[in-house]
Amino acid sequence: MLAIEPGAGSAPVARFIAQAHQPLDINMYLFTDRTLVAAVRATVARGVPVRILLDRRPYGGRPRGEVRRLRATGAQVHFAPARFTSHAGRYRFDHAKYMVSGSRAVIGTANLTWSAFHKNREYLWTARQPAVAAALRTIFRADWENRRAGPFPRRLLVVSPGATPLLLRALDQPGPVCVESEEMGHDRPILAALRRKGAAAHVVLPVRLSGYDRRLALGLRRAGVPVRFLPTPYIHAKLIVGDRFAFLGSENFSWTSLNRNREVGVILGQPDAHRLLQRCEGDWVRAQPSGS
Repeated sequence: MLAIEPGAGSAPVARFIAQAHQPLDINMYLFTDRTLVAAVRATVARGVPVRILLDRRPYGGRPRGEVRRLRATGAQVHFAPARFTSHAGRYRFDHAKYMVSGSRAVIGTANLTWSAFHKNREYLWTARQPAVAAALRTIFRADWENRRAGPFPRRLLVVSPGATPLLLRALDQPGPVCVESEEMGHDRPILAALRRKGAAAHVVLPVRLSGYDRRLALGLRRAGVPVRFLPTPYIHAKLIVGDRFAFLGSENFSWTSLNRNREVGVILGQPDAHRLLQRCEGDWVRAQPSGS
């Protein structure tokens, strides 16, 4: 099942948490939505073990209050391994956004925050797929125990560090593609793939963009790639979609996101790709060429 924000609200995630009857593992960059915190509390009260893995130093602050509220639910809360923690001017994060319980999984672009469900363009994919769930549990267990996850999850998921090849595959698929991203990013292979796609790539970015990312975006436009800026909703999604398949996940198109962070995404075929393409192209039509 595919949920598109804003619009679906927090109900799909709240329902996933409420329907958990086996241990529930959550890896989330930010988890502040109070409705979902309450859903975790109720799930723990039902006797279902809940583990939550958080980034230790999310960009712009430290999650002391967030951690205190989540631990008060009775869930176990850990920070991501040190290899995904920024230090000495080297930025890296546990930026993943997924949940898994039994054979059920949620993978998406949304943090568990009020803004994600009410202000942002986000995508969440919920499915009962035992193999995908097993891959997510393998990653979660490895990060919880501060060890390597091994190759198995990469057979089914788009995992960073090392996600660039699958994103290039999504960009290089035959025919036009539509791209939505919160950041333009400075990953050279991704930028080169967009330039190769040229006019067949519709790129949608938020109006609120760093000066550096805006310069990269305008450089792509000079190279013949159509780039537009959407005022609202805020583009927080990370999406590449064409006629054949789609990528969605937590990965921004930056070198840090693809090569240093913990990120998780998924490749989706039809009919999900068709729905995602319709939404992305709808955003493209409403977006502004100038972004001023």
